[in-house]
Amino acid sequence: MASGAKVDNECKTTFQDVKLGRKYRYVLYGFPATDLTTIAVLKTAEPSATYEDFVQDLVDAEKSKECRYAVFDAEYQTSDGQTRNKILFFMWNPEGSSIRQKMLYSASKDALKKALGEGVAKEVQANDQGDLNWKHILEIITRTER
Repeated sequence: MASGAKVDNECKTTFQDVKLGRKYRYVLYGFPATDLTTIAVLKTAEPSATYEDFVQDLVDAEKSKECRYAVFDAEYQTSDGQTRNKILFFMWNPEGSSIRQKMLYSASKDALKKALGEGVAKEVQANDQGDLNWKHILEIITRTER
């Protein structure tokens, strides 16, 4: 189901800044309250930001009964002790958000992913704070590593 949503050019630019320049730890995307037809960058976080900061931003959106898209540059340790990074795409669709929000975000996800292009290693569908638990995310990240 396509929503016909447009993707602001800044979305692609900030994603490239994460992917190539590591300029941001994460980027939150969504529909500004003034324009429910265009996906835009809602927030960028400095490279020093933590996963806890990221989760708090999603919880804040949940308190406002809003969904979000996000990319997060995840740094983690492999089983043999190597430090690695993977870019994760999050679809934050909390239970308390309105049906309209859920439908709009679900229908528009592919448009954003297509606009961002290549570079996302894993996708995370999160509906509650339990889905954001770092241990759970780490399992998703390392699921296919050997």
